[in-house]
Amino acid sequence: FAEMLGGGISVVETAEGAGARFRVTVAAGLPDGVKMIRDPMAATTVATDAAKTGASADQPGLTGCRILVAEDNATNRFLITRMLKKVGGQVTAVENGKLTVEKALAERDEGKPFDVILMDMQMPVMDGYEATELLRRRGYSGPIIALTAHAMASDRQKCIDAGCNDYASKPINRDELIETIQEWRQKQPIPK
Repeated sequence: FAEMLGGGISVVETAEGAGARFRVTVAAGLPDGVKMIRDPMAATTVATDAAKTGASADQPGLTGCRILVAEDNATNRFLITRMLKKVGGQVTAVENGKLTVEKALAERDEGKPFDVILMDMQMPVMDGYEATELLRRRGYSGPIIALTAHAMASDRQKCIDAGCNDYASKPINRDELIETIQEWRQKQPIPK
């Protein structure tokens, strides 16, 4: 049913004799003006976008941050772009690794490098591993954060080995992703 609704199901944790927890996602979209429920189990605490990111309404957490989002799934691309724009990010989105490499290098060469690249690792035409390796071979030094549904330690290491600076698993934890972007934006030199 989850797949028929545009989502999926994954195992969050499992322990012999104790059971398992699963995560089910569906493509529900994110309508304008709807407050998000912070704790779905309690369903009583509603947090504003500013409160969730620790940012004030005047100064969103990613104000002016130039982010290249590489994501082949149109729904995911829309949701990630929207989420980042709501906290001040300047987002450019592409749907495969080849376009990511072209856009990142073109912007760098024009003196307008992205502050961060969010790289889906499973894409058509050129996947995120190959795109990241190619960017690094071509001297791209800016932060690249891997986005993948694979959450095992070996998957994280595979992303780091390909040249990614960090890793975020899907489904995306909004607060953690924004914090990770902020950290890499602050500690990395501007890409050359």
